[in-house]
Amino acid sequence: MYRSFINDLKNEGIGNLYLLYGSERFLLDKAVEELKNKVVGGFPEINLTVFEDDTLDITNLANACNTLPFGSDRRLILVKDYKGLVSKSKKSVESIDENGKEETSNLDFIFQLSNSTCLVFVNHGDVDGRKRLFKSIKKAGRVYKFDRIDRGELIQWIKGHFKRVGKNIKPSAIEYFADNIGYLNKNSEANLYHVQNEINKVLAYAKDDSIVTEAHLKQIIKRDIEKDIFKLIDACWQRDISKSLRIYNELLLSGESSFGILAMISKGIKNLIQIKELRIRGLTAKEISKTSQIHEYTVKLYLKHVDKMSFDILENAFNKCINSEINVKTGKINERLSMEMLLTSLFF
Repeated sequence: MYRSFINDLKNEGIGNLYLLYGSERFLLDKAVEELKNKVVGGFPEINLTVFEDDTLDITNLANACNTLPFGSDRRLILVKDYKGLVSKSKKSVESIDENGKEETSNLDFIFQLSNSTCLVFVNHGDVDGRKRLFKSIKKAGRVYKFDRIDRGELIQWIKGHFKRVGKNIKPSAIEYFADNIGYLNKNSEANLYHVQNEINKVLAYAKDDSIVTEAHLKQIIKRDIEKDIFKLIDACWQRDISKSLRIYNELLLSGESSFGILAMISKGIKNLIQIKELRIRGLTAKEISKTSQIHEYTVKLYLKHVDKMSFDILENAFNKCINSEINVKTGKINERLSMEMLLTSLFF
């Protein structure tokens, strides 16, 4: 969407009315900066007016929209995080009469802006597409939603960032970086500002090294252990022995202990049992998360399997974890061999 926004500015010129919104704050803020650079020009103290929702006065907004620019062709008016565009807000540009019909909005003047005015609503987050204001802006102006980018775009963005500062980074290192910074987790609140900050940490650590490798990244970025344990349990469920042993060895190399990994597997099995019980009661992922105090991201991961796993299978797997711990602590078997035996037979 950011590319579309830039291309539209280049090919169609600057519009009079915009709505920019979405969860990717970095791209949203960058789009606003592009408009500032193209619209405001000189005298920003005169040609730029910013309204925050909490201080928005409709009369002042109307006056700002009717004020002529000074030393520039246009004035830029920004309205940030207007609650009238959010579904759960009581504050709205629409008022409802006693018959349940929408009355004329006191913001209708924004659809008759002069060519010297550029009015931009900027909402950091989602908006309600059912709102009359949203539909009107979409009809009379330009609407852009800045969602978080996908894995392929993220990899290109990371690669470009390192390239701009003169650093080469191996493809495997880029993939490791993209998969372990948390941005791609469905319920993550991370945005590209977070990714940029992590890149800066890596650059500071790499210093004069011309090539950034996984070794650099592993010193800076902590693995997503919750995700790794799910992958490990999933590999055991799929009876993919080579994959389960590979994940186990990767966790060891990253600094985790066999006992720590065993404890996390046991916790994962317990989570599966609890999630299955709540699932049978008809609870949604969000309700299960709230009831069990298990993160909703983890719940959604484990819901992929709970319908296929019986309580007997899960309880048997949990007992195997306990027996594995007992065997190691009593000296019957060394911990690595015990873990390898467990991973090859967890759900058998």
